[in-house]
Parts: sequence; structure tokens; C-alpha cells
Amino acid sequence: MFDPVLPHPQPDFEALLAVLKGTRQPERVHFIELSMDGEIMQALTERYLGEDWFEWGQGFEFTPPEPYFKQVVNLYYRLGFDHAPVWATWPNHPRPAYRSGENTAALASGQRNWTEEGSGLITSWEDFEHFPWDDLQPDPRPVEYATRYLPDGMMLTVNTTYFEHIFENLLGFEGLSYLMYDEPELVDAVFEHWGRKVLAYYEAVIGMERVGGIFHADDMGFKTSTLIAPDALRRLVLPWHKRFAALAHEHGKIFCIHSDGNLYKQGIIDDLIDDVRIDGFHAFEEIIMPVTQFNAEYGHRVATLGGIDMDRLVRWPEPALRQYIRAVLDKNMPGGRYALGSGNTVANYIPLENYLILLEEGRRWGS
Repeated sequence: MFDPVLPHPQPDFEALLAVLKGTRQPERVHFIELSMDGEIMQALTERYLGEDWFEWGQGFEFTPPEPYFKQVVNLYYRLGFDHAPVWATWPNHPRPAYRSGENTAALASGQRNWTEEGSGLITSWEDFEHFPWDDLQPDPRPVEYATRYLPDGMMLTVNTTYFEHIFENLLGFEGLSYLMYDEPELVDAVFEHWGRKVLAYYEAVIGMERVGGIFHADDMGFKTSTLIAPDALRRLVLPWHKRFAALAHEHGKIFCIHSDGNLYKQGIIDDLIDDVRIDGFHAFEEIIMPVTQFNAEYGHRVATLGGIDMDRLVRWPEPALRQYIRAVLDKNMPGGRYALGSGNTVANYIPLENYLILLEEGRRWGS
């Protein structure tokens, strides 16, 4: 029976960087993930590390205490990762409206929450003026906490969102859609203010010695198109991405980006590679563009990250899933510029045994 916990891991973030940049042939499969749901981390920690999981009130408005980050770093380390992701938290951020419903995931704890798609926290200039912008200061403590437990060879990636936070929480997707026509100056002001906050966070942490880079998360599309017009993305969103990337590069760090959706037909992916100058792209769906096709078309220009399709990772039987993962590795590993992982995040509705198959096949490949 496969045990995902390595007795003596040997993380090597520098080797991962060299593989992603295409300056070194991979000697093994490197793993990368944007994040894991708490239920997945809890199950892995309790079942395979024999530790009780540290509970805390989750949400981007809360900064977890130090023991949480000790467990997160140790879990990624023992699973064989070269990095551990640390997400920004925003104390004093007003709590957005959520819609709750039954959580049918196998590892679910409590109900599942969805962000309301209608109006966000800001619907008018009055809301904007009363929003506590000055109270939202970057909190470097998660990075400081996690750094204390990093083993030699392992680094942190820092994560937060810009556009996604605006259309999910600050304006709401419907609110953004209407305000882009009814109050474009208000939209510009919200994007400008939140962009400054995100930039301030990255400025506060990117210079830390054990931070290896930024793994920025911003969903910009859906199955057939971008969420807003491509030219609107180019005006409102991509200039900030370019500033985040430039900041990382000024410190000798990498800038990778996660985005769901179809960014290909309108050429946004080319803007990200050629203008923003991302070092790696993450999030793939077979129905949009298989990760092997992306690697074949764009892999000489940017690193390909993750890509094991979520639907297949959730629903496919073991033989087919193993064959699929091996085929991805066979096509993407030669030449480097690829790291293995899920096509999105390790969500709590992925059967744990299926994610273990991904880890096992990654370790087996080429051995």
C-alpha cells in the first residue's frame, strides 16, 4: 500500500527553479500546488503523520496562529514538495456575504460556502468612501511563522488575489458588470486601491530570504471566454500583474500565475507571457486545453504547472487515472519546464486515494 509520507525528503527548490526555467533537465518529477483544502491536509496529517490537525477559524480575514503553519510546512515537506504555499490574510477586512449549502464532499466539514455573485461590499461611492482601506495593512506574520519551520532546500511561495477578490468580494461579479458601464470611475478607483494593497503585501514579503517567488491567483475566464472583455482585462488587470511580476524579478524571484478559464482565443495568454512576463502558468481543464497541448504550444516560452484535470482526478477509476497521469508525464517531462500537480487545487471533493495516485505516479515516473 502506497505511503505518501517520505522518511527522508530532499527538497531542492533551486533544482525546481532550474527545471521550470529550462536550464536543467529534470532528474525527478517535481510537484507543485496552488493550495490544498484544509480537510485534505487534515486527513493526510492525521492518517499518515499521526498528528492531530490544528483547528482554526478559516477565512482570508483571519491570520492563523503559528502551529498551523508548522503543520502546513511539515506536510508539504513530508509529501516531497520543494515549496510550501502561504496565502495572504487581511485582518480588519469586512466579511463578505456568503451563501451556504450542503457540502457533499467526502471529507467535508460543515457546510460549503459560496461568495454571493450579486452586489459586493462596495456598490456606490458612499460605500467606497466608508470602506476601511487604511485598516487593511499587509500581514507578514504567516510568512514569518512558516519560515521558522522550513527545512534546508525548501522555500515558500506567497499567494493572494487581485482581480478575483474584486469580482468576488469587493464589487461582486454582477456589480462589477453593471458598474463598468454605470460608474466606470468607481470601478477604476476600486481596482487602483486594491492593487495598491496587493502590491504592498508582495513588497512586504518578497525580499524575505526563504520566499522563492509569487504564485498569484486570479481567475480571469470560464469555459469559452474571459470573464470580462479582453481589452478590459488589459486595462484594469494585466498592468497590475506586470507590476507584481516586475517586483518578483527585481528580487531575483519567480512570478507564476493561476487562472481558470479560456484565455487563449482572445490572446490573454500571450499578454501574460510576453508583456506581464510570467515564469509559469497554472490551471488547466481538458475541455478547454489539455495540459499536454499547452506544453506543446507554449512550453518553450513558459513553464507548465500542474494540469491533472480535476474532473478526471475526481471521477476516473484507478486504472484509467494512472494511465492518464503517466501519459501527461511522458509528454511533458522530457526537456523540463514542467511540474506535476492538480489542474486547480487539491479540493476536499477529490477522493484522497486519487490524489495519492497522483503522488505515487509522480514518484514512479522514470525510476
